[in-house]
Formats: sequence, structure tokens, C-alpha cells
Amino acid sequence: MQLYDKKSILIDLKKHKSFLDKNIEKYIKTLDAPKEIKNIMIYAVLGGGKRIRPFLLAEIAKLYGISSSVYKYPCMAVELAHCFSLVYDDLPCMDNDDLRRGKPTVHKAFNEANALLGGASLLVYSFKLLSLNSFKINIEDKLKIINNFSDVTGAEGVLSGQYLDLLAENKKFKLTLNNFKEIQKKKTSLLIAFCTLTGAIVGKATKKEQKEMFDVGLLIGSLFQIQDDILDQEGNEEEMGKKVRKDKDLNKATIIRLKDINYAKKEVINVGSKIKKKLLLINKNTEKLIKLTNFLMHRTS
Repeated sequence: MQLYDKKSILIDLKKHKSFLDKNIEKYIKTLDAPKEIKNIMIYAVLGGGKRIRPFLLAEIAKLYGISSSVYKYPCMAVELAHCFSLVYDDLPCMDNDDLRRGKPTVHKAFNEANALLGGASLLVYSFKLLSLNSFKINIEDKLKIINNFSDVTGAEGVLSGQYLDLLAENKKFKLTLNNFKEIQKKKTSLLIAFCTLTGAIVGKATKKEQKEMFDVGLLIGSLFQIQDDILDQEGNEEEMGKKVRKDKDLNKATIIRLKDINYAKKEVINVGSKIKKKLLLINKNTEKLIKLTNFLMHRTS
């Protein structure tokens, strides 16, 4: 079994991205909202990005025989919420970035006020997508997913992660392994773990399998963030589609600041190995998820 085939995983990601983007555009265009707001939402979501988070959700749902007509709703919700976080992350009052996914950031393209309104619209609409009657799962599971989604996108998840991330930029802030892990978990890992868990929930997986998938998601989030930290230092701006070598200037809470880049590279191998071992123990055909893990370990953008 070939466990790392960059070409095949890129084909799978591209196919899923095309499917998801068509649906996202279709649903946003149905909104009874000013054209400019809808344009901002579409601009913020479509274009660049690999859709790793919804891809994970979809692939795990497919392990349990769930069709795209079901899993597309949480997939769209996750991507909209993720893009909301990017819009806000890029704002002048946050990281003040001019470039995202190879194009001007939303506040540069539409102005700061419209970026705030468009970003908030993405987050609010992501919850509506999960509540739609056409998202056909039982009500108990739907409520569980919405409750989990609130946790990982709100003050217990992404928003507190961003707050702690900004707090850690202070030169007087003492970065420890524990508070680094907390920032990483809330800012990145919890939303990814939501994806792996939700794929299992819609698939009617057992409680044990749901826990296994959640734990895998936390590890994938850790892997993703560590590789991101490495790419900020060693990546190519054109390939990354955003500024590089800014984490050190902003004094970001990265594993490289805490340790060094060699430690970070060893952690990529260590965490990647843990993910693959866990996936091999799951009684499903997780080959594609293992290939994705290898892709994430070696990604250059």
C-alpha cells in the first residue's frame, strides 16, 4: 500500500474543493442580503485554499457510507467558519496582513468595516447551514453537532485561541509548553477535531470510534500548526500565497519560539507517526487519511 502519493491526494483535494465551492457559492447567492455582502463572503471563501478541514470531515463520513448530500452541510459550515477566522485574523487590529491565498486580504479589497460585516456574515450563516431541514440527520445528532460547533468556533475555541495568540505577542509573556499547547489547541486543533468527530457522528459511529476520531483530529491540528510555523520561516511567499517570516517579527507563540526549528521538524515526524498509528488501529479503510497525513507532513504551502 503506497501511503504517500502527492499526485493522487492533490487530485482528491481538488475534486472535493470543486464540489464544495460550487455548493458554497450556490447557497451564499440565495441569501436575501445586499449584493456587496454576498460578494465579500464569496471573495473570502472561494479561490485559494485546499479545504483540508471539510475534506477530513467528508472522508470520515464516507468511511461510514454517508453521501455528499448529507455531509456537504457541515463541510460548508466548517469552511465558512474557518474563512471567517482568516478574515478577522488578517485585520489591522489583529495580524495586519495584506495578502491571503495569493490575493489581497478582505479588508484590503473591500475596506475594514465591510471585512468585519462580511466575516461575521460567514460565521452566522455557517450555523444556519447546520440547522437546515435539508441537512437530514436525526435531531439529537444535529443539536450535538451545533453545540460542538459553537464550542470550537466561539469563546471556548477559535476566538479565545486568537485572544491568547495576541496576548502571547507581548515580550513580557512567558511562553511555556503548556500555554503553547493551549493556544495551538484552541486556535487550530479543536476545529479540525470537530471535523473528524462530525464525520463520525453523521456516520453513526460508536462512542469509542467518535472518541478515536476526535483524538486523531487533535493530532492533525497539532501537525498542521507546527508545519505552518516551519513554513513561515522556510516557505516561499509566492507558493504560500501570504507573507512569510513574520511570526518572529510579531513574536508569535510558535514551537520554534519555544524550542527551535530542528525540534519543530522532529515534532512533525513524531506527531505524524502518532496519527498514522491511530488510523491503522481503526477498523476502516483509512488509507486515504494516511496519505493525507503524509501530505500534511510534507506540504510546502
